[in-house]
Amino acid sequence: NYELSLHLHNYYAEAEYCNGNFSQVKRVTKVVLEKSRTFYDKLRAYLVLIKTLGAETKLHEAIEMGIGILTHLGNNLSSESFDHSAINNSFNAIKASFENMTYREFSSLKIMEDSDALVAMNVMGELLQYAFFTNQGVGVCFITHMIRLSLDYGVCKESSFALASCSVMLHARGDLRASKLLSHFALSLLARLDCKDMLSRVYACVYSTNSYKLESLNKVSEKLLHGYEVGMQTGDIQFATYNARLYCESSFWSGVRLGVIEGYIQVWVQQMIEYKQEWNLNMINALKYTVLILMKCSNNLLPPNGDFLEEGRKSLNEHIEKKRLYSAAMICFYLSYTAYIFCNYDFARDMVEMRWKLEKNRYRKVGIFGAVHFFDGLISIVSAQQTKEDKWINHALECVNKTKASTNVNPQRVLL
Repeated sequence: NYELSLHLHNYYAEAEYCNGNFSQVKRVTKVVLEKSRTFYDKLRAYLVLIKTLGAETKLHEAIEMGIGILTHLGNNLSSESFDHSAINNSFNAIKASFENMTYREFSSLKIMEDSDALVAMNVMGELLQYAFFTNQGVGVCFITHMIRLSLDYGVCKESSFALASCSVMLHARGDLRASKLLSHFALSLLARLDCKDMLSRVYACVYSTNSYKLESLNKVSEKLLHGYEVGMQTGDIQFATYNARLYCESSFWSGVRLGVIEGYIQVWVQQMIEYKQEWNLNMINALKYTVLILMKCSNNLLPPNGDFLEEGRKSLNEHIEKKRLYSAAMICFYLSYTAYIFCNYDFARDMVEMRWKLEKNRYRKVGIFGAVHFFDGLISIVSAQQTKEDKWINHALECVNKTKASTNVNPQRVLL
């Protein structure tokens, strides 16, 4: 029975992906791709392969495979070169489509039924997360294309993820009003469609950008923990562990005791290793390093020569060599924070400048619940006093203004 055999192979591949048995995934999907009679019969195998490549941090390969599928469906996208002005124009046009839309108008959007449009949304929903950390121009193109399909053909579960991702981009550009609006649209669509398999993704976007400014970090942490739990239940392992990492970060910046956070990290690092979620493992290690350093300091176990910072620099260089630029930028921040705490202002300044280089021309930059602006401001004030350079004075003023804006929205987030 061809249909039964196809379904069993696909279910087996998906189960082995959730278990982290990627060699089995590749073996089974190879059989499916060789034996399938039609292109559409191959789609589930392609999708689990894309997830597998993403978990292995083979992000470019995952994107190329996905773009091949989209091209076959008539969605002509290229991962090579993009015209930034064209990208911005398309993105702004999409933003304008929603800015004047009421909740009633949004709620009345029809449900997507076109099969090719649904497949395209499914594929881009998988690729979107990888594009943000490799070629952000591709990521913006995916967002605009997904939302355009949602407006033309109706909404589906992936539309909530596209709206949440669009909210992230608007937040990164400083358009907080539009970002907040699209966050609300994403959450309302999530509820309307009752699509639990998108909850982990939407929560990771919404509660790492806008919501932390409107709610206490303790409440944000609760949402992120729920995102982790639902992601594990639905098999969205990558975004489940993404929420787990964000939960550890929000716990750290909300003042949870270091020993408690270290316990969280130990559990989830082990889980990330077990499920072979290399990308999230790389990201959480930056926080893990900082927590362990601070715990050693509390127990007077740090070496007096400050070599622990140079060990962090070695890890940073390894990430840069392997083109893990987003995780490298995150390591830069935590190293600059740690160096500032220990009054090594030259090292802290070096790390801030290194992060600027890594984030140059990137739409989305490391934010970490507003902590980056706060500590960049402190480091810039010291650097301005020491160097008298205008760039540090200007950056200090910029960071102070952004931090003030955050505290004005949510009085619980005050400058210490």
